[in-house]
Amino acid sequence: MDFKSPWWVKYRNRRYKTKNYLTFEMILRRSFRETVREYLSCASIAGIREINNPNNTFLHRALRIVLLFASLVNIMYFLQYTWNSTLANPLVVTGESSTYPIKDIDFPAIAFCNINRISLKALKLHAAKMYPRLSKLNFSLAHLEFFYQNMGRLIDFSYDDTRLYAKLMDAFSLKEFSDMTVLAPNCEETLIKCQWAGKVVDCKNIFELRRTVLGHCCAFNYVLDYNAAVSLHATIAPVKRQTVPGVNNGLRVVMDAMIDDYAFPLTYRTGFEVLIFDPIHFADMTGGRVIQRMVQPNQEQFFQVESVKQIASPEVRKYPLSARKCLFRDENVKEFHNKYSYSACLVKCRIQSVQSLCKCIPYFMPTSYKNVPTCTLKNLRCLDKYRGEWRTPACHLFYLFYQLLTEINRISVIISLLTVDFC
Repeated sequence: MDFKSPWWVKYRNRRYKTKNYLTFEMILRRSFRETVREYLSCASIAGIREINNPNNTFLHRALRIVLLFASLVNIMYFLQYTWNSTLANPLVVTGESSTYPIKDIDFPAIAFCNINRISLKALKLHAAKMYPRLSKLNFSLAHLEFFYQNMGRLIDFSYDDTRLYAKLMDAFSLKEFSDMTVLAPNCEETLIKCQWAGKVVDCKNIFELRRTVLGHCCAFNYVLDYNAAVSLHATIAPVKRQTVPGVNNGLRVVMDAMIDDYAFPLTYRTGFEVLIFDPIHFADMTGGRVIQRMVQPNQEQFFQVESVKQIASPEVRKYPLSARKCLFRDENVKEFHNKYSYSACLVKCRIQSVQSLCKCIPYFMPTSYKNVPTCTLKNLRCLDKYRGEWRTPACHLFYLFYQLLTEINRISVIISLLTVDFC
């Protein structure tokens, strides 16, 4: 006789029966254990197989594990160190070619600056022209010539209060000091013969009287705008390039030092100071990238110029300024009009510094602010006081803070200077 169990027994057995399938979490754990076990038994790294070897003691396995973690820590440290070093110095300079074509390199600008900054001939002619207008001040023609001669001090900022004539200063307009070309040595008389690119050319077609830090000089291939510090147009002409190498295909000039025409030499020597610089930079030795050489009369000198062209790839723009520590020329458009350079930054800094301290701008600087006067002999005391600051390779902005202390029948001015890095 078959005995049938009650229905609820089958129900309970079916309900509480042990499950044979695995959950997803269990599968992951089992797979991870099997993967680790397989890696430990097949790894090629020295010592890892010993961790899973059942024949080794527990102490031996623990030592292998400690060594493994120490190796991983060292690897992570050196990876982090390498990454930080790459971020700190992300730019790499590599030589592309040692035979770069000369036709793709800009020929430098050349400025011939006579040691004499005031032409004696021009001084006498201009003094004779101005004397009838100033004769009522009871000054002789010799006094007027002496006054014009001392206008050369506006270049080197040398101050001597015994040589200033207040009455004559009041009679002159600012144009007399901004247009110093009338007193500068004449380029057409200085340059006798010129040769460029293997051909004899008229010197006045390739040279211009341009402003430099040494005053007005005869400049070749100087394409920077006359008022580059404030002008929207950075250049005035295309830059010349030498197509064929060789001394006969460069620039050759025969010059006359005109020693008899000396009225205000900057040094005790005679001849010319030759400035070799970038065609779109202002010729200022303290701004860097300016080669200065001396040429004396009755001598023939040759200058060999070697150029290195450095090109930054577009990927450099991706790095912040703090990392690359440089700017592209088309950056900072508001201040430098697509022609940024360290030299342009220094020039702009010095202009603002002189303007802040002495309330004027030297006539030889590449700018013409309508609301700021040109420096005259009246400003020499101030210019001489701070000229050491403006002749350093670095530049700082000087901000003046005036504090007026009113006392009995006297007002004293306290000037405090705050220097701030500009470039």
